[in-house]
Amino acid sequence: MSKRSLPYFFLAFLFAILLFILGIRYGQRVELANKTIRYLISNPPTPTLQPTIVSLSFSEYKHPGCAISFLIPNTLDKIKEGSTSAVFTDTKKMLTVALTCESKPLIMLKTERSVNINKNIRAFETQTKDTVSYRLVHPVTGKMITLTIQKQYVPLMEKSISFQ
Repeated sequence: MSKRSLPYFFLAFLFAILLFILGIRYGQRVELANKTIRYLISNPPTPTLQPTIVSLSFSEYKHPGCAISFLIPNTLDKIKEGSTSAVFTDTKKMLTVALTCESKPLIMLKTERSVNINKNIRAFETQTKDTVSYRLVHPVTGKMITLTIQKQYVPLMEKSISFQ
């Protein structure tokens, strides 16, 4: 071996040691990643919460003082009921249905329009952004009934309203 090749062998030896050290460091990183993956795989998955589905059901509400009945969702709460009125709210405590009846004549106001409810009930209607108000006369008792409901419940009320 010549003296000229000795530095090249030394550099090759140092390069081999460098590769050995880098291989050990890489192996440590791979081992750490494997331990992390093994830990994550060994944990059973936590159950995910499923939203509860509330089934929508309806019940017939009958007001004996006003002699009227209609369907309402069971999600509504009756917060007030008297001999001439009833008030229902939803879960957000917003007024959903309000019913009143009085013994006074029914006169159409300028803001109202005449509509037919359920093909045989004639009423005067007033609409706002969120609610619809109907004023109608009970055919037997002659009482003026005012029914104010949220717009989302209008089709249900129109199909189910009836006089007792």
